Amino acid sequence: MEKLRRRLPSLTGLVVFEAAARRLSFTAAAREMCITQAAVSRQVRQLEQHLGQSLFVREHRAVSLTAAGQRLYEAVGQSLERVAQAVEDIGTGSYGSLTVSATIAFSTFWLLPWLEAFRSEYPQIGIRLMALDREVDMRGETIDIAFISGDEGQGPSIRMQRLFDESIVPLCRPDFLKTPLQAPTDLLQCPLLHLDREHWRYFSWPVVGWSDWFEVVGYTGSLPTAGLSFNNYSQLIQAALDGKGIALGCTGMLQDYIADGRLVRLFEQEYRSARGYYLAFNEKGGNPSAMQLFSDWWARTAPLDGA
Repeated sequence: MEKLRRRLPSLTGLVVFEAAARRLSFTAAAREMCITQAAVSRQVRQLEQHLGQSLFVREHRAVSLTAAGQRLYEAVGQSLERVAQAVEDIGTGSYGSLTVSATIAFSTFWLLPWLEAFRSEYPQIGIRLMALDREVDMRGETIDIAFISGDEGQGPSIRMQRLFDESIVPLCRPDFLKTPLQAPTDLLQCPLLHLDREHWRYFSWPVVGWSDWFEVVGYTGSLPTAGLSFNNYSQLIQAALDGKGIALGCTGMLQDYIADGRLVRLFEQEYRSARGYYLAFNEKGGNPSAMQLFSDWWARTAPLDGA
């Protein structure tokens, strides 16, 4: 820490610079800081001397940022915002909030009970849930925590923990079938619910459908014409819950529905894709203290299958 402090310029100079850069005016910055324009100019000049770089292009009655000035402004602005947020949170006894992302289906059928359990233990931490049926850029979209399906190649500063594999099986409501099925091919005579290709257009994942599961059980013939098709996985599973037909569902995501009997698994054979479901932490997120609390709580409360 001492070495870091020796590398830093005057903190007063950084605060004054941020005001001048934000307003692109030394005069406006002086009014905001309740100091003279000359004092602003002096602080900026000392900062430039410390860095050995010009931070502003000084023109008649106007200033603009150089490339170095823009880079410093972005860093200082973000840092001061985090300090201000921390001060506010401490003063109110709050830890701020976490932005959490997952697909709509994962949020609906798996995630919400976990978030509610976390909030019951840490009510001082707000949760902003972004349910998105597309792939996300955690760093670019300032997402703190994401529940994602895919591989582990999410880039630097993203810490990944595996939740479970993607295992796909036929599921339906317990009272949907009047007589038990004897063989997997008996499903060909049943109303099968389909997820159409429109669902997959926003993901870089291979399409998974009934042909993949039937191939596992040794059937490679033609499939009956699709009856009900959905472009949204949540609607597909809800249709199965409503007794509209038989759907292919992920056992990990729907484990609670299978365990309590709302959905029944028709056959033991499963299609296992190459994908897994992961919990991802953005280690450059905007609220590291709250994220650490969530990480510690998760490790204590919900041990991971892949750990």
